[in-house]
Amino acid sequence: MVDAGSVRVRFSNSVLQEALRLAPKEILLASRDGRHDVRVPGGRPYVTSDGAGVNVWDLDTGERRGSTQRDLADLTRVADALDVVDAVWPMAVAGDVPAEVHGLVEAVTVFENTSKHVQHETTSRKDAEGNVEIAAAIAGGREELRRRPILSSVQCPVSPLILEAGSSEGLIVLARAGVPVVPISMVLMGGSSPVDPSSALVVSTAENLASLCLAQAAAREAPVIFSVCSGPIDMRTGSFASAAPEAGLLSAAAVDMARHYGFPCLVAGFVSDADSPGTQAGAEKLASGLVSMLAGADLVSGLGALESDSCMSLEQLVIDADLAEFAREMLDPFRVAAETVQLDLLSRLGPAGNYLKEKSTLTRFREAIWMPRLFSREGYAPGRDLGEPRLRAAAKARATRLRKEHVPAPLDKDVREAAWSVVERAGRA
Repeated sequence: MVDAGSVRVRFSNSVLQEALRLAPKEILLASRDGRHDVRVPGGRPYVTSDGAGVNVWDLDTGERRGSTQRDLADLTRVADALDVVDAVWPMAVAGDVPAEVHGLVEAVTVFENTSKHVQHETTSRKDAEGNVEIAAAIAGGREELRRRPILSSVQCPVSPLILEAGSSEGLIVLARAGVPVVPISMVLMGGSSPVDPSSALVVSTAENLASLCLAQAAAREAPVIFSVCSGPIDMRTGSFASAAPEAGLLSAAAVDMARHYGFPCLVAGFVSDADSPGTQAGAEKLASGLVSMLAGADLVSGLGALESDSCMSLEQLVIDADLAEFAREMLDPFRVAAETVQLDLLSRLGPAGNYLKEKSTLTRFREAIWMPRLFSREGYAPGRDLGEPRLRAAAKARATRLRKEHVPAPLDKDVREAAWSVVERAGRA
């Protein structure tokens, strides 16, 4: 029902219930190589990089500066190399290309540098049409894209309770193309909702359900992922406190709401408000990631970001990969079976037995014990870097090596040319 006087749209309960009935309960986020497909729900939390940073920490100079297309390519290539990253957002805005095509440039750049699923954002009908055309060229046609969507798209409502025209028109295009839509609600407690978490959750849920109704009106059984990345305003600075404990609680509550309504969810995690890699970033990222994972989120987004998701760092990205692996290991139940309990070995060695030299220890320790790539367990040694300097040096070295050495699966020449031709036509329009 549309109230022209107040410019409000109200969805009846019957419309909402029909939209909920039509919404797919399981969604495929396909990869272009078929080896990194993600199905949600999938029985475990999947992890994505963060996206749309307008600044980066330059790995070579240590300078904080505006992001470029080259930064986006480097960040994507490293994310592609990290096993723990299941899907990739365009992590940095291509600030050095014309504004009217930067979204399409970002799409092609990411597809060129990863074979994993790509989760982008569109803000207009034209942008959505271009993204669909690019993804279809890479997937092998529009029907193949519908069957195996290698692209999903974030369509953010404008809190509180606004479905902006351009984003809504883009959502309709994407829904009709079979591209999964992720209406991320980013409510600011005390700014775009009343200050309490319960009210922010109501607003976030309403924005998601309205987006769901719009998607189902555009195309029956359109895939939609319930998504909340909300949190409080820091009342001292006015900034978004993405890693506040209240933000974590909202993410956990959003998982419950998604389960209540019966469809998959994406929430924030491994996020930080710190301005650079360090103790604050590590504490906030692990805490927020664990909360979202323990709540049962299908997708957790945040790797590589600092400053409330506005600044990206290759160094932080590889640190976050260790943090995400750490969190997953804590959630992964250990296996109880004859070959893991090894009663015969316990009986043979008995009291005071030494298991270090046993063959089973050698053959099984990599499965039984998580081995960090960056975190140190070596203890103090004179002359060696300690604490954060050592960790940051190790992270920089690993990020530098992956950026230089990792070669993502290339696009075929004709496919690449077809994708870039979409950008060229958009630039001439």
